[in-house]
Parts: sequence; C-alpha cells; structure tokens
Amino acid sequence: MSTPRLAWLLLVSIVLLASSAFAQSPTDLPPSPPTPAYYLFRALISLALIVALIYAIYFGLRRLSHFRSLGASDEQMQLLDSRHLGGGRWIYAVKVADRVLIIGGGTDGLRALAEIPTDLYQEEIPGYEEDSVDANN
Repeated sequence: MSTPRLAWLLLVSIVLLASSAFAQSPTDLPPSPPTPAYYLFRALISLALIVALIYAIYFGLRRLSHFRSLGASDEQMQLLDSRHLGGGRWIYAVKVADRVLIIGGGTDGLRALAEIPTDLYQEEIPGYEEDSVDANN
C-alpha cells in the first residue's frame, strides 16, 4: 500500500471512531427537566416586571391627568398653577371670576389659604399674563 492511501485510510478510521464516540456522548441524552427553583425564579421575575409595568402606567396616567387639568378651564373658573409640596400635599392658584384663590390640598382635603385680586396676582407673579392664560383655552 502506498503512503497516501495509508494516510487516507488512517484519516477515515479516525473520523469513524470519533463520530461513533460522539454518537454515544452524554450530549445526546435528553435534557434534564428544570428544577422547581428555576420555575420559582421565572415566576418572581415575571411578577416583578408586571408590577413595574402597573406602577409605570399608574404614575404616567396621574401625570398626564395633572397636565391636562392644568390647561383646562371654563369662563368662571380656571386653574392657573399648581405645585407639589411633597407628602401628598399640593398648592393651587385658581382664578374665580376676578379673584385668585390660593388653595392648599392634602390628604385631609382642600382648604382656602388666601384670596388675591387678579391685578395683584399679575404684579406679584413674574411671567404671569392674563392673555397668556387665555391663549391656552
């Protein structure tokens, strides 16, 4: 036998032996079923994602409704400004007819804090112009 033929025969033998060895390797065994800890971990991750999504929707809708009410008005009453003070407390500037009411709001309800004539409110608050408020309507 010539050397090239012997080399090919040796190469084919090695490939056949290797393929038979790989055919009997443990990788062909069916995968083991996931453990209960795996299912618990997946359930907790899913629950965390759902709760995060609910909070995101809740705070997004709250913020959206707050901005919509800021621009909403009618002829007799108009919300001029509002500020969050923290801890569930808010302060509002509301124009009613020719007066501006400063109203405090919190968990215990709403309370009128001060009453200011519209012209005084225009002088004291920089950037406030009645025309710019009416332009939002």
